[in-house]
Amino acid sequence: MTTTLLTHEWLRTRGALGTTLGVTALVGVLGGLLGAAGWPLLSQLGLALGMLAAVVAVPAVQLTLAADYWRTGYGRTGYFTHAIPVRGSVIFWAKLVWAMVASLAALILTAALALLAWWAAARQSGLTPPSSSVLSDAWTTVTTAAPAWMIAAGVLVALSSFLIWPVYYYFSVSVGHERRLASLGAGGPVVVFVLVYVATQLLSLLAMIALPFGISMGTGGSLELVRFDIIGELAAGAAASDDVMPVGFLAASAVVVVFCLWRTARSWNHRVALV
Repeated sequence: MTTTLLTHEWLRTRGALGTTLGVTALVGVLGGLLGAAGWPLLSQLGLALGMLAAVVAVPAVQLTLAADYWRTGYGRTGYFTHAIPVRGSVIFWAKLVWAMVASLAALILTAALALLAWWAAARQSGLTPPSSSVLSDAWTTVTTAAPAWMIAAGVLVALSSFLIWPVYYYFSVSVGHERRLASLGAGGPVVVFVLVYVATQLLSLLAMIALPFGISMGTGGSLELVRFDIIGELAAGAAASDDVMPVGFLAASAVVVVFCLWRTARSWNHRVALV
């Protein structure tokens, strides 16, 4: 059944996703080519459009799917969706998995457009253009500065920073349409999303206090895990250290994501209110 649901997600959303990705790619490519042309003002505008396309590719896809999630789960076709003879949580997980797959595809487009924008900027300003040797040297620098476990963790965190947003969007839509918030209409999901954002920020601060660690460049030129007292740094003001990245907030993000996943699945199973 999960495979069938995923196939249905693909068939239903391929048109909207194709349009979103196609327009983004077209703007990015034309912007990059215009940026590389060297024409006054027009090249700057093209480069800006190319970089903007790279930045918005993933959010555009995720918001497109969030709108589809809202419409098919709680809009006019919501009755048909919830009439499917499976638990609601199964439908939710299928939608979320498809959102992750589409987000990864958008990430690939983002990388391609970013390389194109880099090439255009290099043509315009004399910077080093992207090439296999440049990318290889960058990878060598990374592997020299950080151990394998830290690189793997960094890649996982980087991917997660893109992939967590559908979790927040879907949680906000589902909880915002439960019976106690259904009277707010479209305002329900917005209120829930704002509350999730504020709660995430507060929990991140508490997590950084409870887990006083960060990553910093050591004396030998390699990254290492160090103690990081955020209270002391805040008290230090302008004299605070700026070469340490705290990592405690990652624990808070993980907790919020797990809670949102559990609560959204529970909402699909027990608390759907279609109005």
